[in-house]
Amino acid sequence: MDSPLALFATIGATTGETEDGRLRRELLVGLAVVISLLAILWGLLYIGFGEPLGGAIPLTYTVLSLLSIVIFTITRRYDVFRVTQLGLMLVLPFALMVALGGFVPSSVVALWAFVAPLGALAFASPREALRWFAAYVALVIAVGVFGGALRSANNLPAGLVRGMFIVNIGAVSIAVFAALYAFVRERDRAFEAVHRLFGQYLSPQIVRSLLSDPGRAALGGENREVTALFADLAGFTPFTESRPPSETVLALNRYFSAVVPVVFANGGTIIQFAGDAIVAVWNAPIEQPRHALAAARTALEMQRAIEAIVVEDPSLPRFRVGIATGAALVGNIGSEELRNYVAHGDAVNLAARLQTGAIPGQVVISAPTYALIRDLATVRPLGRFAVKGKTEEVEAFVLDSVAAS
Repeated sequence: MDSPLALFATIGATTGETEDGRLRRELLVGLAVVISLLAILWGLLYIGFGEPLGGAIPLTYTVLSLLSIVIFTITRRYDVFRVTQLGLMLVLPFALMVALGGFVPSSVVALWAFVAPLGALAFASPREALRWFAAYVALVIAVGVFGGALRSANNLPAGLVRGMFIVNIGAVSIAVFAALYAFVRERDRAFEAVHRLFGQYLSPQIVRSLLSDPGRAALGGENREVTALFADLAGFTPFTESRPPSETVLALNRYFSAVVPVVFANGGTIIQFAGDAIVAVWNAPIEQPRHALAAARTALEMQRAIEAIVVEDPSLPRFRVGIATGAALVGNIGSEELRNYVAHGDAVNLAARLQTGAIPGQVVISAPTYALIRDLATVRPLGRFAVKGKTEEVEAFVLDSVAAS
């Protein structure tokens, strides 16, 4: 069965409507219908107890509210519909209060007007909600001072007046809570959908960082120490030349499906898939105390995960992995329309160079990386060798194992 919100999904809908806009529109239409139905009961009740003017005001509200829904269905002008509905919610409860003789004789029916500023907060913007709240306060003061001058009593029985206090306070509370509950629930569902969507394109660390501090999405970066991992499939080009494209894509997906969870489980941030290579960093965008150790463990676990794949077919390529620790510029690079989270610097470049010095299935680490993990790592010196882009030779080590900390 469709939810109540789905019943209002087509009223005033427009092409290109955002998920947030759709949610606001459906909730406002639903709230308008619910209050209109309640207003009918209020109007008939007042008329039945000898207050025809008091009964006419809620019925007038119902007519005007439903008429605005019809017009909204035709014009699809949400801004006009929103202002009309909020205006009715604000003004008519005060008019009813005056008609019934003031705050107490009307059983504080003006409390219904508070739905207007709250509705503006949910269906418009905080700035607009402030204006509606100011209007609400002004009416409270004006009607509180002058409302009783026109009439100080009504024909309603004392028991009914007391009962209506409970009804008005309870009904307003329920209506406000239900509207905000539905709004927050639907917003959270939309938020989770966005989280899942971006989680398929961004590392979990980046997603959490952006959600906790949206300012991190701004263009720019910062210099910080990172540990970079560069893994490349040795002999992948000859492999692709002997296989159809569909098989190549399946193989890549199988490789990455095996190693990506390993990177994420160890707190790594994947910044790039470059053909058959994968690039990840640690200590960005969030700080990690032992980032070099986490990267080293990741590399060894990656190689074990790949061995579980190639054991079925020894001809499949294996990863060569390079790890380096050093300074890098990390942050968002691109334009206002499209941007990527990147890491640029010596550590990333060196990790890429080191992997070329590894044999398939091997992990080669830089001297700064080894210095950070030497208490737990078992290595074999690889010696010093020249690296493109550096004037001096670099020292490197083959990583054999990492002990549990």
